[in-house]
Amino acid sequence: MKFLLVTDLHYSDKPVGENNRYHEESLPKLKYILDEIAGGCEFAVCLGDIADSFEGYKPIEQGLKEIIDLTKNYDLPFYTTFGNHDTALDKRDFIRITGMPDRYYSFETEEYLCLVLDTCMNSKDEPYPKKEILWSECYMDDEQLGWMREKIENSSKPVVVLTHVLLTAGKTDEVDHILNNADEVQKILLANEEKIALVCCGHYHWGMSEKIGSIPALTFKALCTGEAITCAVVEVNGMNITVKGFGDEEDQSYER
Repeated sequence: MKFLLVTDLHYSDKPVGENNRYHEESLPKLKYILDEIAGGCEFAVCLGDIADSFEGYKPIEQGLKEIIDLTKNYDLPFYTTFGNHDTALDKRDFIRITGMPDRYYSFETEEYLCLVLDTCMNSKDEPYPKKEILWSECYMDDEQLGWMREKIENSSKPVVVLTHVLLTAGKTDEVDHILNNADEVQKILLANEEKIALVCCGHYHWGMSEKIGSIPALTFKALCTGEAITCAVVEVNGMNITVKGFGDEEDQSYER
């Protein structure tokens, strides 16, 4: 299985912002990626924070529509998950615009099961927040945890997990970027360690490579940061992983 991965576009018509975010450039960057890099991929996935909301600039709904309309010009399935900034728009509207089947969902390729998680809520009891969530206080709800466990246990295929918020930060000190109940998710993954091929995360713009047990848990770098056209082509062969990085993203490989 070979797929294109981008994350943290933070698209807006706002000029270069704090933390070196080139908001306006994410749309042309994505077009270049789809034109020049996505060839041979089965699908594309964005790990959230597609658009951003700033007072005095285009509404987040408009920015999101522009990104999704671009992807519709290509014969390449485009999957996405919620990022914390995406919750500035009602999740139901986000689902409608992106065509997501639900706030969390799965899809299958010939050889793999992919789980797309919703890690963007400030309370387990409020999966549809009424305003943009706080980025450092993220949870997964119990209903979704049960769904995740059942999908993995019943799968006859290896599983790839796609999420915005980090499920581990290993030995780093980036604790604010980790899911607050990541331990509950990790227990599910470790109980089915032999089935989990890869975990892909966004949210932490600088990227990192960690493991949950023997499972590679890779955090990919943000497309919006700087002028580089940053993305990855991920290839999964059995339980072996190869990442071809572009822009600021690094090449990586893992064998199990």
